Amino acid sequence: MDLDNNLIIKNIWYLVCQSSFVTEGKIRHKYIANERIAFWRDKNGQVVALKDNCPHRGIPLSAGKVLKRGNIQCCYHGWEFDSNGVCQNIPALIDTVPVKINSIKVKKYKVAELNGTIWVFISQYPQSHEEVKEPIPDLQLLQNEEFTHVDTIVLPINIDHSVIGLIDPAHVTFVHQSWFWRSTKALKLKTKRFEPTPRGFKMVKHTPSDNTKGYRLLKGNVATEIFFTLPGNRLEHISIGEKNKIISLTTLTPIDDNHTELNQFFFSSLALTKLLWYPLKRFGKYFIGQDVGVFNKLAVGLESNPQLMLVGEADAQARWYFDLKKHWKIANDQNVEFKNPLKGGELRWIT
Repeated sequence: MDLDNNLIIKNIWYLVCQSSFVTEGKIRHKYIANERIAFWRDKNGQVVALKDNCPHRGIPLSAGKVLKRGNIQCCYHGWEFDSNGVCQNIPALIDTVPVKINSIKVKKYKVAELNGTIWVFISQYPQSHEEVKEPIPDLQLLQNEEFTHVDTIVLPINIDHSVIGLIDPAHVTFVHQSWFWRSTKALKLKTKRFEPTPRGFKMVKHTPSDNTKGYRLLKGNVATEIFFTLPGNRLEHISIGEKNKIISLTTLTPIDDNHTELNQFFFSSLALTKLLWYPLKRFGKYFIGQDVGVFNKLAVGLESNPQLMLVGEADAQARWYFDLKKHWKIANDQNVEFKNPLKGGELRWIT
């Protein structure tokens, strides 16, 4: 298995964080796709994202403060920038110095806030101010519905290894063994149908497998549909009857070439889940922790740069992921519309 040399794809939306992470009056910063970005809320409460460097001496803008008028001020020399990244004030300048301060700009990133999450568009072009045509991710929620944040974990591996681990069905029985989920004694042949989507693929809606205990707690007509979309988002939509739904969203955001941030979100329309939220969150953290334990071991194994392989239909989704990345880069390099190369079909494996 040869990992993609173009590790981090561009011209696409990446998950930043849950909405509550960026509060009024505070500047936050995150490393995303090898770029350090400062986030804050302007005077209207809208999230703003700028490159986290003052153009004067390079100090992080996130080390500064938010002014009452919604601009931010650098902590070093007090340079002030508005929500468009345009310099508004340089306190040390005297009137006789002919400097057009509003020609000084910091790179601004396009951001979107939806359903309790914040996303940033990472462009292929360093100083790009072009219109963003790429649609915001479809989170399968109504406008007034919000995800609850479960956990954030940093994985010691790159985005490719993180993604193929996320969408790998064969590890579940061995990594997520527990009395309340699944056992190695419950191995069963699975046959699932997949279809392409605009930015990835989905496991077509089906009745959950009867060897997974977690689904048995849900009463009524239960069906699940699982989506994977570039750059690294997995969303499971569970419908219970005609009115209720549970949605689990796992996002993978590359920090740099060797680390990836995993975020887990949860939504449920069932009143019971609100009463049981604490044990459900504990379960979510436990489940993620099992994956992290394996990824920590994987990071040790990858230090020797071993030759890897993808085998059989259980690894087909991983091959699809690399094919999607390849065609995404080609489309961006040629400035043409991305066309999903996948055909879908039926996959079989034992788990």
